[in-house]
Amino acid sequence: MDVIKLFFFILFLETVYYTEAIERTINTKVGSIKGETDTVQLPDGTSKQIAKFLGIPYGAPPVGDLRFEKPLPAEKFNQTFIALDHGLPCPQYHMSRPKALMSEDCLKLDIYSPQTSGSKAYPVMIYIYGGSFTSGQSSKYNGQNLAAYGEVVMVIVNYRVGPFGFLSTEDDQAPGNYGLWDQHLAIKWVKNNIDSFGGDASRITIFGQSAGGASVAFQTLYSGNKGIFQRAISESGPANAEWATNSRDEAYFNANFLALKFNCSLPQKQASSEVVRCLKSVKDFSLMAKYASAHNDFKWAPTVDNDFITSQEFKRIQGEPTSPKAFFQNFDMIIGSNGYDGQYILKSRYPSLLAQMKILPLGVLRTIMRGAIMERLRPLSPNNKTLTAMVDAAMFEYSNVENPNDRNFNLKQISDFATDGVFFIAASKDVASHAYNNDRTKTYQYEFNHAYPVLPPGNEWMQGATHGGEVPYVFGFPSSLPGYSPQIAKTAWPFSKIVMDYWTNFAKTGNPNKPRNVATEWKAYNSMDEDYLYFPMKGTTEAGHYLNAGRKNFWLNYLPLIASHGRET
Repeated sequence: MDVIKLFFFILFLETVYYTEAIERTINTKVGSIKGETDTVQLPDGTSKQIAKFLGIPYGAPPVGDLRFEKPLPAEKFNQTFIALDHGLPCPQYHMSRPKALMSEDCLKLDIYSPQTSGSKAYPVMIYIYGGSFTSGQSSKYNGQNLAAYGEVVMVIVNYRVGPFGFLSTEDDQAPGNYGLWDQHLAIKWVKNNIDSFGGDASRITIFGQSAGGASVAFQTLYSGNKGIFQRAISESGPANAEWATNSRDEAYFNANFLALKFNCSLPQKQASSEVVRCLKSVKDFSLMAKYASAHNDFKWAPTVDNDFITSQEFKRIQGEPTSPKAFFQNFDMIIGSNGYDGQYILKSRYPSLLAQMKILPLGVLRTIMRGAIMERLRPLSPNNKTLTAMVDAAMFEYSNVENPNDRNFNLKQISDFATDGVFFIAASKDVASHAYNNDRTKTYQYEFNHAYPVLPPGNEWMQGATHGGEVPYVFGFPSSLPGYSPQIAKTAWPFSKIVMDYWTNFAKTGNPNKPRNVATEWKAYNSMDEDYLYFPMKGTTEAGHYLNAGRKNFWLNYLPLIASHGRET
C-alpha cells in the first residue's frame, strides 16, 4: 500500500542543510566505490557527519531473458563505481507522472553511514519500501537522519514491482516472487559487503512499511535467509493480510490479462513457456509498466510458490503452529499497525465517501457503509443468509448506538472497520503466531497513533496516524521540505527521537529498550499478557495489554462463530 502523498512530501526530499560534500572512495569485495561525506543538520540544529553511497548495483540488469527470472548477482567493478546518484526506479506507472524516468536496470541500493570518531562497526538497518507491490523507489527515502541520529548504517533497496516483480504462471516457467528474490539478493549483498561501509554484518535488521512490511515478513519465512539477518520490523504490513498474497486463480488471471494485452498466447499450462517467451520479447517496458498500476482491477503480489514461500511456513504464520518450530521464529520481530490505517482504504476505494460524509443523509451513509462491509465479509461467509447476519453484526459492532448522528464518530467507526479488516487483525495474527511457544526470540507489538503535526484539510475527524504515518518519525523528519517549514520538522523532532530510539535500540541489541534510555518500557508480547506499546496522539508512549481486545474478539471469534453456524444449517 502507498504511503499517503503528504508524508512522501515530508519525508523524501534529497536536500537538507549541507556543507560542501567531500568525495570519498572505499575499497570493497566488489571493487572501488566513490561516494561522498556530508555534514547533516538535524531538525534540532545539531550537526552530524554521514557518508552516502547511492545507486550501487547489487543485481545484474533483469532484462531480456532475465525478465521474469530470479536475479543474478551484479558483476564486480573493473573501475571505480561512481555512487553519487540514485538509481532509476524499476518500471511502474504513476497516473500523475506517466512519463517518469525508469529502467529495468534498477537493482540498486543506497547506503547512508554515520561518521564518528573511532572504528566501531555500526548495526545495519535495511529498508524495504511499500507501494502495493506495484510502485516504490529508494530515492524517495532519505536515510541520513536516521543513520546520523541513531548511529546505524542505513540501506534502502530498489526491487522489481508490478508484473516485473510478481508475474506468475503458477508453474516453473514463471513461478513469480522475483521482487522477493531481489530483496533477498540485496540482503545477501549487504551481508557480504557492509563491513566496508562501517556496518556490522552480524547485526542486520530488515524493516519495511505496508507492502514493504509484508515483504519483511515473507523474508522471515524463507529458509535461505538463515544467518543473513537477525531481526525484522513489519510496519502495517502483515503477511496474513489478504492483499499481501495472490491465490493461484488471481495469479492466473493476471498472467492471462497481461498476455492478452500484448497479443501473447493464453497462459494455459501447456503454453505457459510460450507466453513467458512472448512477454520477455516486449521491447517497450513502459507499456507493460502501465499495467502495474494499483488502480487497476487486479493486483500484483507474492504467491505461495513452494520455493520462496512454502505452504508449510505460510500456514505456520497463519496460526497453525506445528513441530518443528516455524522458521520465522528464528528472528526477533517488531510487528505493528497504525490507528487509522483504514483511512487509506477509504480514500482509495471510496474516494467520494469522506467528502460526502458531511452532506449526505445518515441513512444513505449507512447504506454505503453496509455495502463496504458486505464486500469485505463476503469471502468469509458460506452463503448469502449467513453473510447478511455477519453484516448485521458488523454494523452493530461499528456503530455509535448512543449517538448515531455523530458524523465524525461514524467516520472513525468506518475507518476502524477498514483498519481491522485489512491491517490490524492480520497483524495481530502475525504477532500471535510469532510468539506462540517461542523461547528462542522475542516478539514486540505496537500501535502507532501519533499524527503528523498538521493534518490535511477535511481530516479533522482523524485523531491519530493514517497509513504510513509512522514513516516520517522513523526516518527523522529531514528538514527544508518544499511547502513545509523547518519549524514543522523541529516540532515533530522530539517524538521522532522517541521512535528512532526504539527502532535503533532493537537493531543494536534485539531489545527496543536499550542501550539508549526510552520513555516507556516496551515489554515483549506473550499469549498471557499480550503486552504492546502505544504511540499516542499526544504525550509520550504508553504500555498496555490486550490491544483492541473487543475488536479482535469480534473478528477472531464472533464472526467465525456466525460463519460456522451458517455452514451447519
